[in-house]
Amino acid sequence: MKFGVLGPLTVFGSDGAHVQIRGRRLRALLAVLLMHAGKPVSVHHLVDAVWDGDPPKSYLSNLHTYVSRLRERLPGLRIDHVDGQYLLRVAPGDLDLHVFRARVDAGRLASRRGDHAQAADLYRSALALWRDRPVADLDIAALEPEFSHCEATRLIVFEDRFEAELAAGRHVEVVGELEAAVVDHPTRERLCRQLMIALCGGGRQADALAAYRTTRDALVQALGLEPSPALRRLHQEILRGDVPELTPEPKPEPVAVEPVFPLCQLPPDTADFAGRGAELEQVVAALREDAASVPVVVLTGEPGVGKTALAIRVAHRLRAEFPDGQLFVHLAGTSSNPKQPRDVLGGLLRALCPVSAVIPEDLEERTAGVRACLADRRVLVVLDDAASAAGVRALLPGTAGCAVLVTGRKRLNGLAGSTSLAIPPFTASEGRALLGRIAGQERIDRERDAADQVVSLCGGVPLAVRIAGTRLAARRHLSVRALAGRLADEDDRLDELAVGGLQVRAAVARSYESLGPLARAGLRRLALLGPVDVAEGVVAAVLDVADADGVIEELVQSSLLAASGVDAGCEPLYRLPELLRVYGVERADRDDRDAVCAAHR
Repeated sequence: MKFGVLGPLTVFGSDGAHVQIRGRRLRALLAVLLMHAGKPVSVHHLVDAVWDGDPPKSYLSNLHTYVSRLRERLPGLRIDHVDGQYLLRVAPGDLDLHVFRARVDAGRLASRRGDHAQAADLYRSALALWRDRPVADLDIAALEPEFSHCEATRLIVFEDRFEAELAAGRHVEVVGELEAAVVDHPTRERLCRQLMIALCGGGRQADALAAYRTTRDALVQALGLEPSPALRRLHQEILRGDVPELTPEPKPEPVAVEPVFPLCQLPPDTADFAGRGAELEQVVAALREDAASVPVVVLTGEPGVGKTALAIRVAHRLRAEFPDGQLFVHLAGTSSNPKQPRDVLGGLLRALCPVSAVIPEDLEERTAGVRACLADRRVLVVLDDAASAAGVRALLPGTAGCAVLVTGRKRLNGLAGSTSLAIPPFTASEGRALLGRIAGQERIDRERDAADQVVSLCGGVPLAVRIAGTRLAARRHLSVRALAGRLADEDDRLDELAVGGLQVRAAVARSYESLGPLARAGLRRLALLGPVDVAEGVVAAVLDVADADGVIEELVQSSLLAASGVDAGCEPLYRLPELLRVYGVERADRDDRDAVCAAHR
């Protein structure tokens, strides 16, 4: 079968006849699987796409039904179920998106060989596969990042094709297309440069100068920026009457210059760091493993539990053992705009190599460049707040001697060979130690029981304990017992746990918002039951679904639900972390009032 996503979704059978797939949700499911063909797709991503973020209670069984329908209507279609994810497999050449990428790769290879005419033809044939924007007949918000990436790639290939045409001497032939492209993309300096070179190649220097003025005006008006130094130099060459270089600009290659070492990007260590003795030793031992591969240690845990502080403490402790450097990248995985691997790699290359080094555009080339810089070096890479295993893989060094320390709220099960360590809340003694370092040890010792109560009401979360200690330090007349009394009121607890730029509510909210709709409802309704252990059947009951396994898995993987033992029938029990529970009640009162009585029943 042949599939098309570079335009309206199309399916053609082995006989070449068009196959009609009816139903918006069935088409959306197929579109998501095709856009990720050859890669596993999470149930959460599929559900978001099929139901636009508002799935029914029976979404799991409905999703199974839709997958079965696709298999029935498209004989031979292979959709595998792997580790709770779905993976669609298509043969090479059966999906236009894959054909597009293959032709682009072939074009870039031809360009590197110096066969620019063949490269231009390959780029042209790749672009000819585009019929419209990706999946133009469907509005799928969950796929917008993939759509944007495809459109950006298409524009880069469009420019690559003109580079190849110019290198092949086809200056006059491409002037008309370049003029239209500059009108469509008035702030793309690369297109302007290509047009200026093409016009000069046809003896039209005055028109080339006019094209420069038009682009400069567009840049100033739209972005408030002057043209780049390279474009300004080309403009000066034409003004002087020099014949500009009629070959394309150099194709960025993986950085091959000598990196700058040693390099330390670590944030400062926490001066009043407390506790974590056992966890610190475990992480250090795992990173010291003398293996043929790169040791990767992943720290997970609920919001505010101190994953980053522990990672930074470990990294500073091991500086002598990684003498070539320590790299630190905040991936912003729990934010609304997580950093993409391509951008992160660009930043690492700029840090590792001289300013004059050329940064490649392609993700794989940037990965190769970073790995080349780190080869045979001893460098510790700290990746903070990772959202997924896929976002980490491209950032891993390629040779032994380096090590990687990752923090994240989600468990990154897809990182093969990694060591995962769940960071627990503080014990009572660890919490008291931190309170003492901030508010004064004598003060805490005088009210030891009240201090233990404060730590308990903070759920043992270091962020909350730190805020409580800061409030005590700022108000010397406030007794520890009085603060415990304030925190005991659940309605005001999250308001009390905020000082300066530190807020428990904000930290918890980011994780809550990253959940799927049903998992958010599950968290809210479990919170209404109070600080109790619950079995899977209770989760299903409060959600009124037959099977709650998917919701429990999502909450556990996001470190928002903790295993707490087993019941009399050896069924696993779960409990919401204390501050998550308080936040869930707050959200239920605001967003889920109708469920309050039902949850208690």
